[in-house]
Amino acid sequence: MNGKTVYAKTAAGQQEIGERKAGLDIRQRRLLILVDGHRSVDELRQVSGLQDALALLESLQAKGLVSPVAGAAPAPAPGPAPAAAAAASGPAPAAAAGGDLRDRRRRAAHAVNEMLGPMGEDLALRLEEAKSEDVLEQLLERARTVIGDVRGKAALARFEQLLVED
Repeated sequence: MNGKTVYAKTAAGQQEIGERKAGLDIRQRRLLILVDGHRSVDELRQVSGLQDALALLESLQAKGLVSPVAGAAPAPAPGPAPAAAAAASGPAPAAAAGGDLRDRRRRAAHAVNEMLGPMGEDLALRLEEAKSEDVLEQLLERARTVIGDVRGKAALARFEQLLVED
């Protein structure tokens, strides 16, 4: 594996997020949370600040918590999809973005990870575990507040864009 490899959580990895049974240390857990099936090892290293991200990912893979995404290129550079999302009239409410609850939770956690990195770990976990649309919406409002406070109001447009991107 190399810095261009993209990893995704396995079913066991998704389960580990909620159950904490694999005995991961804080660095492994942080990286597992950030794994989204879109970011390359190099991007995960940059976002997490963990210089040994590749070794940590390989240990997570050995535990069956992540696996390389077959045929995945590094995370795509912004192209037509973000432009199309931005062309939509204003930030779309998350519910209007469509998708089932599981998909919306995944996108929301990815967006929080993208915007806040390790600082948003707790919020990303809560988003991934949201049991209903109402809970998800409350957590999304909290995410918007935190992102606005930490990254500035201009970052909110990017957050909304991430909520509707695949």
